[in-house]
Amino acid sequence: MKLSRTGWNNVIIFSVMTIILLINATNDKLFPNEESAHNGERLILPQHGVILTLAIDFSESQRVLLERVGRSWQLTAKGITLEKSEQQIEQMMFAWQQSSGLVQAAEIMIDSAQGVAVKIALAGESQVRTFILYPLDDQLLVYQQRDNVWLALPATLAQQLLPVSL
Repeated sequence: MKLSRTGWNNVIIFSVMTIILLINATNDKLFPNEESAHNGERLILPQHGVILTLAIDFSESQRVLLERVGRSWQLTAKGITLEKSEQQIEQMMFAWQQSSGLVQAAEIMIDSAQGVAVKIALAGESQVRTFILYPLDDQLLVYQQRDNVWLALPATLAQQLLPVSL
């Protein structure tokens, strides 16, 4: 079978289109988007999010503010005495970026007075993300207000995510 130059061009075009369609169809299966995964495990923050500020409100009179200043962190505490090294603060920020929890299917009824409000400003986002942490005996519940999602994490993570023990 002999094809003309135009015929071969058509064969190449359709072959390339077929490969592109195949790649697009399998891309979601090979690399699932974390936003589309509503069930199962989910990160607290986006995978490559850079934290600029982290404010923790324990009560009206107790507040902790961590701000990124260059490559280091500035710690401001109101009503709480904190002695944290730069390495301990880095570990806390790493825990916020890498921790994931199981998405809870139902709405959880809990006393809102037990919650600790955490506000995180990420680079590239105009709005601050608000979380409410509920440290319980057997687990740590995290409510993400932006996505209206409840996450259940191991209770030991409360010590890593918060600068003081509750």
